[in-house]
Amino acid sequence: MEKRSKLVGLGIVFTCVFVLTAAAWAAFPQPQGFVNDFANVLDRRNQSELQILAEQLRKDQGVELAVVTVPTTEPLDPKEYTTGLFNEWGLGGPEDSGLLILLAVAERAIEVEPGYGLEGVLPDGLIGAVIDQEGLPHFREGDYGAGLTAMAKAYAAILAGEKFEIAEEKKPDLGWLYSFLIFLLIVLLLRRQRKHPPRTGGGSGGSSRRTILIPGPTIGGPRLPRGGFGGPRPSGGFGGFGGGRSGGGGAGRRF
Repeated sequence: MEKRSKLVGLGIVFTCVFVLTAAAWAAFPQPQGFVNDFANVLDRRNQSELQILAEQLRKDQGVELAVVTVPTTEPLDPKEYTTGLFNEWGLGGPEDSGLLILLAVAERAIEVEPGYGLEGVLPDGLIGAVIDQEGLPHFREGDYGAGLTAMAKAYAAILAGEKFEIAEEKKPDLGWLYSFLIFLLIVLLLRRQRKHPPRTGGGSGGSSRRTILIPGPTIGGPRLPRGGFGGPRPSGGFGGFGGGRSGGGGAGRRF
């Protein structure tokens, strides 16, 4: 009897989770175009810039770009919401060449997700670097439109074959530490020499030296791949999405 009660309880829990998830997915808004400002945070200039860029990207590169702002992604987290919305809208068409940029205001989150067809050109690390360098400085100041526009322009340039320069992380200057270690080693060696002076006299003479290796900083690091993407599509306005899929890749940040 007790075992049966536990099974019934687990069944109720799974049913509730399923219903809540299904309700959340069913609540995805319908696309209004390439630019979907459901959170009302973009001005007309930003919307116009993004619209023109998305239309040109679709015409020249065959890539469907959707820029979306939402007040919140609850009850899903921003990443789950982004993947669900991408597949619900079918960004990218048969070639899976879609790109979704989603801003969640309440969560202070930015998510970028590519379709299967763009994962080679836009690896996760490169997507994250664009967010860090082009988006976050604006988002932290509350200028969502400028951040989204700068990011969209950067992704469009990468898809066109241009190289994106990833800023190197500023590493702390450890020169003083190495100098101090060298000084400390010299002092220790001098003290040791005073306590144990070299022997003189008979016997076969000889001397030995010890080599002290001082570690130095490592320069360089892995380089991310670059590339371009081709395949123009006929122009003629939005016309809707449909058929594209996402593998759940991409990158996201909180600000």
